[in-house]
Amino acid sequence: MASFTGRVFGPGLAGTGEVAQAQWQHGQLRLQTPSLSLDMGVNPHITGGGFNAEQLRVSWQAPEGEFVFFVDAGAAQAAFVADLPPQWRAQLAGAQRSQSRVRARWRWGIAALVLCLSVPLAALVALVVRSDAVAAWVVQWVPPAYEAKLGDLVLVQTQAQMRLIDSGPAVEALRQMGEKLVPHSPYRYRWLLADHPDVNAFAAPGGVVVVFSGLLMAADTPEEVAAVLAHEVAHAELRHGLQGVVKSLGLQAGAVLLGDATGVAVPGLLSHLLERQFSREAETAADAEGLRRLVAARIDPANMVVFMKKLAAKEKGVELPQWLSTHPAPEDRAARLQAQVSTLPGPWQPLAIDWAAVQRSLPRQP
Repeated sequence: MASFTGRVFGPGLAGTGEVAQAQWQHGQLRLQTPSLSLDMGVNPHITGGGFNAEQLRVSWQAPEGEFVFFVDAGAAQAAFVADLPPQWRAQLAGAQRSQSRVRARWRWGIAALVLCLSVPLAALVALVVRSDAVAAWVVQWVPPAYEAKLGDLVLVQTQAQMRLIDSGPAVEALRQMGEKLVPHSPYRYRWLLADHPDVNAFAAPGGVVVVFSGLLMAADTPEEVAAVLAHEVAHAELRHGLQGVVKSLGLQAGAVLLGDATGVAVPGLLSHLLERQFSREAETAADAEGLRRLVAARIDPANMVVFMKKLAAKEKGVELPQWLSTHPAPEDRAARLQAQVSTLPGPWQPLAIDWAAVQRSLPRQP
């Protein structure tokens, strides 16, 4: 029986999963990680998974909770399939059909986006010289439906690479706060809560917002988290993430126009979205739009200042959280926000969320 490797997620394992050596033995899949040995359950569920559905996702329930094993494309998948017991081959066939459909949709979406961004050619060439101004112009021609496809790609990668909390008081609170901030939006927002200790959050094009549990633990009130969400929603609604994608594509215009969109543009695209390389001008605009959305939702906008000061008050020399790192200097930003907030009318409505219960529901990080 050939052995192969994959990554397994589940109770007792690291939040980012662990590499597992796998092998079929007497019709049973056995996994060995650096920390423990596992046997696949008797009723596994096999689907396509990972970025672009290239991986196979095998999940099963154990007494201690759900385990998920991702098998990469290539030799590992071939070894998994070769010795798969007959009773699970129907599931495998369904997963492979789903993979084919996802890959076809993905190729169509990327082709449509590239076509949209490639017209006119002069705009893409000009990105090399005046990328910010031209990117903002090109983005006006991109329909929200194409932008949402980029969000779908980030969503799939986030699900594959992070442990997500998909139910409970914290998830419901996040959705409740977020939906107050996006009335009449052209996007269908997806609110994701990642089990991660960092004080961080990011927004992808098309309405995908990811919040780390560390941010919820650092906030004293739900209104502070709502202020951060308002800032991230503002990035999405102002299409800052998409502008960054356009700039990345513009610098590789020649390769894109030759049709090599999947091989050249996509890796840089996802890296840009996850690393959040926004300009200071974009961050300032997101602050202003975030304040406007808080006011519209009747959530006290002073909480944006409160939470920012809380982060800035840490010892000097400590690296700021990623979501704050590209902003103007904390002291200058606090003063500017405070001046804006002082002119905004109330009254404000407290969020009806039991914040102590939300924080108790979160996994405790070491």
